[in-house]
Amino acid sequence: MDASPEAASRYRRRSTSNLLRMGHCAPTVARTILDVTRNEGEWLIRLSAGLPGGIGDTGHECGAVTAPLLLLGLRSGGAMDRGLPVIFDRGRAYCERFLECNRSLSCKAVRGDDRLLRRCVRAIRRAPELLAQTVSSDPVGAIPIHDREAYRVLWSHLAERGFHCAHAVLRRLVPVTPALLDATAGFVGGTLFMGMTCSALAAGVMAIGLAEGEIESSRLKVARLIATMLVGGDVLDDRLNALNRSVKRGKALARWFAAEHGSTQCRALTGCTFSSRADVERYIQGGQVIRCEQLAARVAERVQAMLAVDAGSEPARAPS
Repeated sequence: MDASPEAASRYRRRSTSNLLRMGHCAPTVARTILDVTRNEGEWLIRLSAGLPGGIGDTGHECGAVTAPLLLLGLRSGGAMDRGLPVIFDRGRAYCERFLECNRSLSCKAVRGDDRLLRRCVRAIRRAPELLAQTVSSDPVGAIPIHDREAYRVLWSHLAERGFHCAHAVLRRLVPVTPALLDATAGFVGGTLFMGMTCSALAAGVMAIGLAEGEIESSRLKVARLIATMLVGGDVLDDRLNALNRSVKRGKALARWFAAEHGSTQCRALTGCTFSSRADVERYIQGGQVIRCEQLAARVAERVQAMLAVDAGSEPARAPS
């Protein structure tokens, strides 16, 4: 990707055009990145279909964060560096740039109380250029040394168990491919071990997107969506946007998860901050990975049940 100012202007224009045809953040960002890198990969757009509103409409990780992490994971290709997957360094470097630009990684904080969602639009338009800056620079140092050591110990423990939060869910639901595993590699430990949204839940939401498979591309429908938003109507009405079905199903999954487990946030569920070596040791010694494995299995079961309700649902398609 080109990180020049001229390229940034092109990316913003492309983002605006895609947003006016798609109407939702994460799929728009994924579409724009695929466009400007001249890559095929519509499955990545479907994978991001339930991420708008902060992974299942929870208000947590912004879709302009999660969609680039999918592309960074795919680009990193499972490579390792000093005991951690490269996606951790690249992903954290992207998150730092996003924070500098938007002051928060949280959808709820980014959008604020502005009914016109101007800060959301800004985040969407800026995401591809922030990604370009990330891939064109050296990510060494993006993770503080003491944090990195704690992450390395945790990653080693999970690898020994053969457990990865997102992959444990996806393997139960879809025909996984190396590309899918690479794209979702950063969704572990609440997104890059940052303790945010449970990555098993995130994977469940992504699997729903793959299964639902519809992508919006209509300026007229997006105009109706905006008009509905301005008058306080139901912006998730299926008739307003083809992506709405995935967003609503992801939202239903997140609500079930919160009711079942008390929170959607990894840090709250584990009681651990993974940048703390002491907390990582407590997680390991307490055998908490067993609970995480069980939780991932429950998410997969719930997604299977949700999709089975839809007699006309096609099985999730494997990315090529």
